[in-house]
Amino acid sequence: MMEFDAPIYKVLAHNDTGQAAGHQGGFVLPKDLEDYFPLLRNSTSPSNPTVDVPITADLFVGSLFIATVGTRYQYQTWGGERSPERRITSGISELRNLAEKDDILVIERGVDRDDHYRFTLIKKNMSDYEGLRSSFGGSRWGPLRQGELPASEDVVDETIEQLEDVASKEFALFDSEAGHQESRIRRVARSRAFQRIVRRSYYDECAICKLGLRHPDGRSELEAGHIVSRSLKGSDDIRNGLLFCKSHHWAFDAGLMGLNDDYTILVPDVVAQIDRNSSLVSYADQTISLPESEHHLPSLEALAWHREHILVS
Repeated sequence: MMEFDAPIYKVLAHNDTGQAAGHQGGFVLPKDLEDYFPLLRNSTSPSNPTVDVPITADLFVGSLFIATVGTRYQYQTWGGERSPERRITSGISELRNLAEKDDILVIERGVDRDDHYRFTLIKKNMSDYEGLRSSFGGSRWGPLRQGELPASEDVVDETIEQLEDVASKEFALFDSEAGHQESRIRRVARSRAFQRIVRRSYYDECAICKLGLRHPDGRSELEAGHIVSRSLKGSDDIRNGLLFCKSHHWAFDAGLMGLNDDYTILVPDVVAQIDRNSSLVSYADQTISLPESEHHLPSLEALAWHREHILVS
């Protein structure tokens, strides 16, 4: 089940709804909410005044699931002639057509999949609407729960810099603070930073099969995994990470395969003897896809720990 960060909200204006005229369809986002979406403000230029990125969104009306859609987060500068505008556009007509002025849009961002959002429409006739509006005071956007903000892009970028710095130092296999003694924002930022660095280092392909299924809307099955699991206090050091497709992530975590010190794939005989594991056996003794930077190579200490404690014997 996907974990989502702390929610934010916007009380919708008429122009956010399907009742609005014009072709600029979508939800307009206030500048104050910009840091909880992909950072695009530094990507525009006079020759390219509008930039956007694909995101995935689960659409809900109250507790009723409507659809999972591919949509886009857009940043438009209007060539410097108007104030920049941020908008969720395309693919969300099913939600917009049900929306009316002053309905509440609740926005949640995935923790590990930060290109995946959940948009929930709270309509004025729903039982929890009045309580939410009262809790907002006079605000029309902000954190849904007072004082509980999601991790911002600035914090994630700072964390990426910290993890890159850690990767240049002596490797530490375990993190004593894993799972406790860290704030929710710090935990989310570290998770996102780890995912982004691993995905970039492995060129967005599974280290084992060099593949990874992709949806037409841009979604990918690829997952950054820890060699020593975070649940076992494994560190968020990039050298404790690998990029997997879902099947090979599960196989590695379950100990159906490991890696030798020369980065070749190790499949134990007891695993290879099972007919259904034939596709995994086909990768035995092959060298995995590796990062270009030596500072991002999988730690031999971590791989040895995985072989000793996780690999099926």
